[in-house]
Amino acid sequence: MNEVAAGHPKESLFLCPRTEALMNVAKAVNSTLDLSELFELTLKESIRAIRDADGGALFLFEPRENHLICRSHVNFNEDVEQIRLKAGESFTGTCFSTRKPVLLRSLDEITAETQSMSETNLRLLDHSVALHPSKNSFRAMSVPLISATDQCIGVITLNGFDPEGTFSEEDLKLLQVISDQAATALEKARLHEELKSKNDLLEQILDFQQDLLLQMNLGSGLDAMLERLAVQIQKPLSLFTVYGESFETEASGNGKLLTEYLVRNGSRLIGKLLVYGDDGQALTETEQYFLQQSILYFALEINRAASIREVEQSFKKQLLDDLLSGMLTDDFIDRAQGLGLAVSGAFLPVAAETTELLNGNTIEGLVKKQDFMSFLQLEINRRFPGSLVIQNEQAFLLLLSVESGTAESSLNRQIRLIADEADQYIRHRRISTSANFAIGRPVEGMEKLPDSIEFAFKTLRLMKTTAFKGNVADRMHFGLERLLLHNSGKDIEAFLESTLGPLLEGGDNKNEELLKTLTTFMRHIQRPGAAAKELHIHPNTLQYRLKQIAKLLNVDFQNAEAVLNMQLACRLLEGR
Repeated sequence: MNEVAAGHPKESLFLCPRTEALMNVAKAVNSTLDLSELFELTLKESIRAIRDADGGALFLFEPRENHLICRSHVNFNEDVEQIRLKAGESFTGTCFSTRKPVLLRSLDEITAETQSMSETNLRLLDHSVALHPSKNSFRAMSVPLISATDQCIGVITLNGFDPEGTFSEEDLKLLQVISDQAATALEKARLHEELKSKNDLLEQILDFQQDLLLQMNLGSGLDAMLERLAVQIQKPLSLFTVYGESFETEASGNGKLLTEYLVRNGSRLIGKLLVYGDDGQALTETEQYFLQQSILYFALEINRAASIREVEQSFKKQLLDDLLSGMLTDDFIDRAQGLGLAVSGAFLPVAAETTELLNGNTIEGLVKKQDFMSFLQLEINRRFPGSLVIQNEQAFLLLLSVESGTAESSLNRQIRLIADEADQYIRHRRISTSANFAIGRPVEGMEKLPDSIEFAFKTLRLMKTTAFKGNVADRMHFGLERLLLHNSGKDIEAFLESTLGPLLEGGDNKNEELLKTLTTFMRHIQRPGAAAKELHIHPNTLQYRLKQIAKLLNVDFQNAEAVLNMQLACRLLEGR
């Protein structure tokens, strides 16, 4: 009657306790496909079936961690969930590695077996049984969980915390039968869980793909798409494109680079996706799948953005060509306004160049070039709203919209501030170059812009071909060079021949050395010491060479006209 009152079926009066226990376990473990519930039912029914069992734990082997991990427990506290057992560690680990049951009937036997546990695991075990008055397990037994494919997938361990009582061989056999039933149910539940997990993953993938398509349709851009992927896989990311774009999610680059994916358009490389994480962390198959799925969408968006950018750059280039050719039609004005240029008022063209950035053809070089162009656009928009930055061959044209009547000195100061900001930008990114800015003449009305733009680019060329030391030049510089540039090439060559002819004869290293000495001296004519320092020679050596030059050219360095001619000739040579 007690058994009936305790909730057992009436027919249990006609069954032996062993059979009754097995039936109860079978009903319990086959009543659910939820793994957590299955673990709990298995343990509770096992403890109910074996008279002197007071508690227990079910451990499963996790291949990724290569440890046995507690997935359910009865009459232990939560510390047991942190235990990580290696195969062969303690009696539970021994049961797993040997695939044989273990029966321990006394505290001494248990103590001896648990000595193989790590210090951390032993401390966690002691804490997990601290809720019992004795703080000890006086008997224990473990049986392996063997799957239908003959794989040992875990261990069931039962314990007795009451000093009175014992576990018998019959109890061990009963627990083994229960374990076999539980393993079968566990396999079925795992299969169901895997199927459910795959369905959930499929739903996530579909939602993820729809989100990326929505981002593309809304024109949110690569940065929003990258953020969506980072949220999905919970990893910092960076994306670089061959068009000079760079995007980063929060904390990107702070962790260890785990892997990189190439983004291709057919066989052509168009970008790189970098994935960061903690040291030693590996990407899961699911994370890799989401990353690979994203590559296609990134490639589509990179190409779409590139097409828009190419069209915009083409419009800018066509605008510049029309401007320089004087085609200032109503359509031209509309196109200029469409690109963001303020078409009324005054204008100031500035030519800019950074050789290393413009010559870089690698992804890194293109990123730097695009970043620098974006930097210029931001800086001029801040100081000169309604302006444009146009890439013109191997240089940039800053077409600045300025207020009519603004003093030229004030405009030049602002350009120098932009140049200083550019130098800081370059130093911050550790680029071994500097940016040069050549300022044209401020003009009223677009029809006067062509001459001023040409003036700016000529100034930029003179900054490179002369020994100019600064990074900003305006129309106050290179007056002599501009005057000479209006002469024909034949006239200039004739002047050079008549002035420096003997030094220009090729194939003579001595003449080359003397010509270099002369051009350097002419730049420092009032400071011969500075000339000697630049040439890395002693002042006496400089004087000796000058005497040789005077003799070879048949000139007198005390003759002002002869010195002026030599200065002009040397400047022309440096400006070639």
